[in-house]
Amino acid sequence: MTPPTLMTILAHPDDETFPMGGTLAKAVAEGKLIHLVTATRGERGIPGKSATETAVLREAELRRACAELGVQYLTFLDYVDGTLADIPDNVGAARLLALMRKSSPDVVVTFGPDGISGHPDHLAIHRWVTVAFDQYAQEVERPLRLYYIAPSEATWQGCGVPPPAEAVGGPVAFIDVGNYLVQKVRAAQQHQSQNPPFQGDPESKAQKMACHELFRLARPQVSVNGHEWETDLFAALSDVKRDKNYSRSIP
Repeated sequence: MTPPTLMTILAHPDDETFPMGGTLAKAVAEGKLIHLVTATRGERGIPGKSATETAVLREAELRRACAELGVQYLTFLDYVDGTLADIPDNVGAARLLALMRKSSPDVVVTFGPDGISGHPDHLAIHRWVTVAFDQYAQEVERPLRLYYIAPSEATWQGCGVPPPAEAVGGPVAFIDVGNYLVQKVRAAQQHQSQNPPFQGDPESKAQKMACHELFRLARPQVSVNGHEWETDLFAALSDVKRDKNYSRSIP
C-alpha cells in the first residue's frame, strides 16, 4: 500500500523549516511521504547579490535542508521571488491542482490567510492552494485535510497546552516535535543566507526551541467548541482504505 502523503506548498526556501521543520521530520519518521512545493528560489532574499546568484545559493540551501528533514520530493514552480501577487490566482491554482492530481496527497499544508508575515507571496500561495484543494477534494473519493500554518507565537515557544481553537481560528493541530528538534536545527542551519537564529551546536540549540508546531484545520470545515485539538495531521485519516486502483505519480 502506498504510504500517506503530505504535500506542503510554500513560497520561498526556508518556509519549510522555520515554522514546520519538526512536523516534516516527524512525518517522515512515521513512514509518510513528503512532497514539498516551493514557488520561488528566493531570488530577492540576499541583499547585495544578484537574483541569479541568490537563486543558485538558496536552492542549494533548500536541498540540503530537505535532506536533513528527510523530505523525499521537491518541486519548484519556477516563479520569481516577489512576483506571485502579479500572477492571476486561477493560473497559480491550476498549476497546483495539476500537481495534486499527480501526487495525490492526503494532507496539504500551506499558509493561512494572514500569510504568517503578511508577505504578498505568502498570501498568493494561500489563495492558490485553497482554491486548488477545494477542486481536488471534489475529484477524489476519500477524506482529505487542508491545514494552515498558525503563527508560531501561538505556541508561546514552550511545551504547554494547546491554545483554544478561537485563538487560532479553528480546530488546532498541536504537533509534538520534541524528538525532532535537532533535525530542525540542522535543517535551519542549512539556510545560512537567511541568518538562522539557531547557530551553534544543534543539540544545545534544540533545548531552547518550542517543542510544538501549530496548524489550523481549514478543510473539512467543522464547528469549534473552543477546545478542539489533535496531535497528528493524519489522525482522522489513519483508517481510510485506498481504492485498489489507487496510484501516485509524484513529479
